[in-house]
Amino acid sequence: MKKYLIIAAVALVASVACNKVQDEAPARKITFEPASYVPQTRAHSLFSESISSFNCKAFMKGEGVEGLQNFFGDGETITPRQSDGTAATAEANVAYWAPAHDYYWPKSANSYVNFFSWYDTGAGPTSVSNGAMAWTNRTIGTGDNIMYADPAWHFQQNTNNGSQYDNDAVTSGVPTVFHHALAQVNFKAYATKTSVTNLCTWTIILKNVAITNVYNQGTLSLASTEPAATTLNSVGTWTSPAWTATGTAASLTPANLTVTATTSNGAQTLLANQSVLPQSLANIHLTFDLDITTNYTAGQSNQEIIPIDIPLGTADGFNVTAWELNHKYTFIVKIEPSENKVYFDPAIVDEWVEEEAVEHAI
Repeated sequence: MKKYLIIAAVALVASVACNKVQDEAPARKITFEPASYVPQTRAHSLFSESISSFNCKAFMKGEGVEGLQNFFGDGETITPRQSDGTAATAEANVAYWAPAHDYYWPKSANSYVNFFSWYDTGAGPTSVSNGAMAWTNRTIGTGDNIMYADPAWHFQQNTNNGSQYDNDAVTSGVPTVFHHALAQVNFKAYATKTSVTNLCTWTIILKNVAITNVYNQGTLSLASTEPAATTLNSVGTWTSPAWTATGTAASLTPANLTVTATTSNGAQTLLANQSVLPQSLANIHLTFDLDITTNYTAGQSNQEIIPIDIPLGTADGFNVTAWELNHKYTFIVKIEPSENKVYFDPAIVDEWVEEEAVEHAI
């Protein structure tokens, strides 16, 4: 391999779903209007990520009662429903999102409920309290998905949450805007060419592939400041969400790959949609052995096995400094087998040194 070129791309995934209530007291039953956050656009349906439930804990401040009361007990699972209350299995049929049994809004104008929601393909957060949520020493698996929603403070009613949610039939509920807590990565490869007509072909294999020094365990602690009691129906934020890596760094080890693709768009996959812990890339490298054989039509073949070490976090490599929460990255290795042809540069080292003629008589 004469040269490699790497391209890193960032993408964000998001979703949205909503709800409304149709029963004898539609204004008083608590329902949810969930979404998954995308900074550039409005959010998309949770169904777009095959998510059909999430979890929530809630705390109520009741008028005349000291302190907060557990409103959902140990937490409730929220699922989509059709207008008749049965489970909705398609986005088009969703009328509202709600817990397994009905909950109703407090009656007093001086009472309110705070909501803290999450989605996790694993066991969920290790702790959830009023204004705090944490995952402690969470091990991240290949297909894990963790999301946390913005806190919903001091709600007294279902609300219509605007154009960000206007992509399904649900028009109101507790606004539940999710953010991905993990990063997702793809690694791909292609060659600029694999043959030259009437001259040669190349056999290109990436062997012993590893993404090194990757942490797959960490702790995420979320905290949000409760607004003043007079601030009602307010969506809050979490202060600087960030993971702290724990445990020991290890390697991701994709299988060997025979490279036949010749375009960036058609690049072949080394590692697909791998969930990873958000972390610095300062010490993370992509390494592999580039096994490249040139097969000439005249019959000769020549093989090289070249060790490759590409730093992800520096300008010598991909120049991406970190895997961030709620970001998807695609790293592409470009192999140019024919960058340098073999040429010759002939020269005579020295001019002739003229020797004096000599004679020999016979």
